[in-house]
Amino acid sequence: MADDLADRSRGLVERRLRVGVTGLSGAGKTVFVTALIHGLLHPDYLNSLNAVRDQRYRAALLRPQPHQHLPRFPYEESVEQLAGAATGEPRWPHSTRRMAELRVSIRYRPRGLSGQLGERVLHLDLFDYPGEWLLDLALLDYDYTRWSAEVLAAAQETGQRAQAAEFLDYVGTLAPDKPDRLAESRAMEAAARFKAYLSAYRGEQGRTGLLQPGRFLMPGDLEGSPLLTFAPLPAPAPDKSGWGKSGRAPSGSLRRMMEDRYQAYLDKVVRPFHSEHFARLDRQIVLVDLIGHLARGAPGMARLDEELDGVQQALRVGSGWLPRLIQPRIERVLFAASKADHLPSDQHEALAALLRRAVDKSLRRSTFQGAETDVTALASVRATREVTVAHRPGRRYLAGQPLNAAQELAHFPGTLPTLEEIARADERSAAEALFEATAFRPPQGLAVDAPWPHLRLDRALEFLIGDRLA
Repeated sequence: MADDLADRSRGLVERRLRVGVTGLSGAGKTVFVTALIHGLLHPDYLNSLNAVRDQRYRAALLRPQPHQHLPRFPYEESVEQLAGAATGEPRWPHSTRRMAELRVSIRYRPRGLSGQLGERVLHLDLFDYPGEWLLDLALLDYDYTRWSAEVLAAAQETGQRAQAAEFLDYVGTLAPDKPDRLAESRAMEAAARFKAYLSAYRGEQGRTGLLQPGRFLMPGDLEGSPLLTFAPLPAPAPDKSGWGKSGRAPSGSLRRMMEDRYQAYLDKVVRPFHSEHFARLDRQIVLVDLIGHLARGAPGMARLDEELDGVQQALRVGSGWLPRLIQPRIERVLFAASKADHLPSDQHEALAALLRRAVDKSLRRSTFQGAETDVTALASVRATREVTVAHRPGRRYLAGQPLNAAQELAHFPGTLPTLEEIARADERSAAEALFEATAFRPPQGLAVDAPWPHLRLDRALEFLIGDRLA
């Protein structure tokens, strides 16, 4: 609490902005944060950032992060990996698996008469965190019984039954409503099988459901904690014999232990994550692997709708009527389709339009209360370039080195399908035939101390921080 009040009071005298960066696994958060910082330090390619275009941008420096209890974002390590500084072979940095923070201080000259009074400094605090942890906020609306019922119902569906079989079979052997001296070991076994099911389903589908605890597959500093040793159980018998007057499962039973640990997860993980970090966010970017969802056809787009719903319901956005010191809210949200360099440039507008339609559909079920929102398609680090081939002069190909290839290839991914075409595809294979996503290696020649190629990273920066540099 003291740290929170001190942080807010500093905001009254310092010009600072706290920007959250999130997105579900595979959306490119680590690359985005690395490229954003690198771009601010080497701004030659940021011409759509008005302060750079108007020559009011002076310089940026890395500064000590303001919150000592948060890990520092591994900027230098990520730059070395992308540039191949140690091995000579560039590679993508490791994915975000825990929250991290870094401060960049930007010196600039304001517009107009204010600029005659001298230069100013904006402290930009970047907060990077897994999107799966954000989606955990949906759990606050569920008690253990309701959560168990919905998770088990999903596991029984045809699309998940194969991955869930071992977990469901094990749960079916339990007698969770009786005192059990082996409750601890059974809870550990059930949690391990539940985690294996989630991992297998994510590997098959690319995502898990919205009500799966985000820390199960991305535990961060909770690895091995009892807080992650619970799993859903079938509903108790209607008569609840032996439960007593408390209305709870008997003390010492497996169900009682699972209920307590689920509640502890909400109280000690989910609620503090929201109150201690989101109360400080001013702006937010949500990275979306829309190309990956499109390649999975109708199931992938349906899951995207669910994910965007969960993200928007979790974010505290809008102006409200109380001062921000008392009632902080996120005032700008940017939804960005990442990896736009996996498509020729003549399809980028269609990619952004698809994301806008998905966001608009989700917006009808949540209220932004005055927050500014925008949608873009970007590539934090451009890994491809466009080329033509002699036999198809009117078609734009992508030249780059695929992850599974030893040399650079010219690749045409196909034409981006519309939502209507995806909806008309009866089978997943039919939808995949419309579009083929290919992952590329980082480009050769990235320098540690020189600007990097990108697509619309500067436009994203202008939306997120441009008004604070005016």
